[in-house]
Amino acid sequence: MNASSKSIKILLVEDVKINRMVMRMMVKSLGLEMEEAEDGQKAVDYFVGGKKADVVLMDRDMPIMNGHEATRQLRSMGVETPIIVLSADDSQSNRDVFLQAGADEFLQSKPPSRKELVDVLTKYGLY
Repeated sequence: MNASSKSIKILLVEDVKINRMVMRMMVKSLGLEMEEAEDGQKAVDYFVGGKKADVVLMDRDMPIMNGHEATRQLRSMGVETPIIVLSADDSQSNRDVFLQAGADEFLQSKPPSRKELVDVLTKYGLY
C-alpha cells in the first residue's frame, strides 16, 4: 500500500517546535496528513473532541501532561489507535513505562529517519 491509495492521518504529540517542523516536512513528503498537539493534554483532548487519527507519534517529556500519562489516558478511554513513542531515551525503564501505559512501539531516534517512519507505518498497514 502506498500513501496515494489511502488517506492516512498522523497525530504528532511533541512540544518542541523545530521537531514538529521537521516531522511536518517528512510527513508531507510522504503524502500523508498530520495534525499536531503540543502536549499530552492536547492529545487527549483531540480524541475526547471526537477527532480520529490512524497513528499517534508520542513524545515523552512535555509540559502539562507527559507522554506516559497521555498514553495511559488514551488507552483508558478506549482509544485503540497505534501509539508510537519517539524518544532519545532508549533505557529499558523508559520503554517499560510506555509499554505498561499501552504504547505499541518505541523508536529511539527523534526525529526518526524517513526510513524508520515508513517502516513503522508499513508495519501497522498504514503505508
